[in-house]
Amino acid sequence: MKKLILLILLFTAQFAFSQTGQKENQQSPNPSAEIYQSESKPGETPDTPADYPGGMNALRKDISQLFDSSKFEYSSGIFKSMTKFDVNPDGSISSISTTGNSRTLNKEMDRVMKSLKTKWIPATKNGQSIKSTYQIPMTMNR
Repeated sequence: MKKLILLILLFTAQFAFSQTGQKENQQSPNPSAEIYQSESKPGETPDTPADYPGGMNALRKDISQLFDSSKFEYSSGIFKSMTKFDVNPDGSISSISTTGNSRTLNKEMDRVMKSLKTKWIPATKNGQSIKSTYQIPMTMNR
């Protein structure tokens, strides 16, 4: 039951905290686009963004399988966090950092992202794989 609730929260978090694309100091009106940043020229949007193999549904599924909701047994309220990391040209992730209103949720999201073993499909610019930044919002209501 807890995993089902967590999965539902992951789906609603995607809509509640949609990400926006950035183009040279302008924000895109598309709320479902991810935030990316080229390694060589900050603020430049890649031709193809980084992607998790299987898409967002596969990412949500993998996160929900690794997420340990028992760490929140004695907590109640609405917890929000934003996990930001780099997707490297080889598909690995690095520079994982999470900010939000719950230290426990922040630590758990950092742990989950570090535990993901699946390599990402890196962003490309002019046919070359590049380093890009990706963000994942998380909301948990207990």
